[in-house]
Amino acid sequence: MPIVHVKQLTNGAKLAEEVYTSLGGLLFAKGTSLYEREIEFLEAFMIEQVQIEDAELISAEPAAPAQVEEKQAPKITIKVVKPDFQEHFKHAVSKLKNLMIRVEGGDNIPVMEVREVVSPILAQIQEQPQILLSLRKFAGMGAYAYEHAIAVGLISYMIAKWTKVPEKEWMQVALAGTLLDIGKTKVDRRILQKPGKLTPDEFEEMKKHTVYGYQIIKASHGLSEGVALAALQHHEREDGSGYPLGLPGSKLHVYSKIVAVADVYHAMCSDRVYQKGQSPYLVVEQLVQDSFGKLDPNIVHTFVNGITQFAVGTLVELSDGTLGKIVFTDRKHPTRPMVETGGRIVNLAEARHLSIVKVMEH
Repeated sequence: MPIVHVKQLTNGAKLAEEVYTSLGGLLFAKGTSLYEREIEFLEAFMIEQVQIEDAELISAEPAAPAQVEEKQAPKITIKVVKPDFQEHFKHAVSKLKNLMIRVEGGDNIPVMEVREVVSPILAQIQEQPQILLSLRKFAGMGAYAYEHAIAVGLISYMIAKWTKVPEKEWMQVALAGTLLDIGKTKVDRRILQKPGKLTPDEFEEMKKHTVYGYQIIKASHGLSEGVALAALQHHEREDGSGYPLGLPGSKLHVYSKIVAVADVYHAMCSDRVYQKGQSPYLVVEQLVQDSFGKLDPNIVHTFVNGITQFAVGTLVELSDGTLGKIVFTDRKHPTRPMVETGGRIVNLAEARHLSIVKVMEH
């Protein structure tokens, strides 16, 4: 039974022996037929040679020796968020809170000061984009509105980058995310802080924060029309079911579509008074469902692909209580990665009864 180079395999070759990852997890069982997808997995795990049953299922084309020599054992490490990000995030929340109190008192938005608050953490999020999977760790419950504003600004910035919005607009998109709820400074505080369900009249007043936000941003210098429209339209939906104007997706500014995805993602991941936060993986699966009619599907899919591509090495808890580490994300199933747990590989794209219920750390 020949041992062959992965580059020489043809579709239909059958494994004569089990294939294990460098960490000892079973990747493929003996007898597995290898097709394009399986060969892609072997290459992704940098497995160079396998033993197969039939020598005729070997490509005549020899493997390039240089490529074999250059390959190294895969390094699957746990990415660690630098402690200074947490400090910078906390500092940004505190400063934004002080700035928003001034706006509540009647001042225009101090745009340059808001930019100075978000700029340092925007630089960090580009260096450590995997933080987007664990923003929940930086919540303190006491200042959720401001934590949410900073987080939505960060997420919106990265979505703008991934969706090929021109680079000169990235900061405006970040400000659109940070200021999307600025209109709540004009809503009765008793409504904002009410722990129970709002009455129909209270909800109508709450919905006005979108219009108030538009007016406040329009009156401030240094913010584009897109930022104002994001505040106005971030609760509109693709099918026209949102508020305040019930506009369909074709009438919405791209900034509002971006911040809507960021807003929903962070809100669903966060612990709030009336709701326990969900795992980022459960949330992005929900976002994909919401892209049918509610959220812009192109922006959702770009965001989901972007946020999951940095997940290798992340410790997670599965719905059956087992702990594992993400070892591979298939681009076809970004929300259902391969997880190594207890010496075996669980492919969540196939094990549909399981899901990631918690991101443990990065």
